[in-house]
Amino acid sequence: MVEINHILATAIEFERFGKEYYMRFHDLVGDTKAKALMKGLAHDEEEHAEMLTKELESHGGMVGETSTEVLEEGMERIFPHKTLKDSIQTKDAISAIKLGIETEQRSIDFYSGHAKDSGLELGEIFAKLEKMERGHLELLRENLLHLQDGGEWYGYIPILEG
Repeated sequence: MVEINHILATAIEFERFGKEYYMRFHDLVGDTKAKALMKGLAHDEEEHAEMLTKELESHGGMVGETSTEVLEEGMERIFPHKTLKDSIQTKDAISAIKLGIETEQRSIDFYSGHAKDSGLELGEIFAKLEKMERGHLELLRENLLHLQDGGEWYGYIPILEG
């Protein structure tokens, strides 16, 4: 059980980071479609963390506190404090989306890698999360392509869960 609890705790941290990343991006980007996309992704990541938290607690584990110092250090490297609200323009947004794509891919790899090794029930949860993260990845890729082609933000289409 310790192994499963460790895997779940790690997954929760991924989701917490994702939520914070997307909310920070939301606050700094000016485009309304981009804001909707980032807010939607942050909401999804929060729901994922809640699902994983319930699972961890059902295995007798407890969710640890996220180190705000470590989280802030990571966010500072991505979005320096000098970045003003609604100030991220297309060039910087493209870089931030690429980082989001890398983050989603790491989550997909994590969930797919552990889905097979973690037992039937947890494997199903990880498979579901992997599918949702793939949806996020596609949304980010579509927006990246639109922006790189000189277009606008594509926006957010909610991921249907279930």
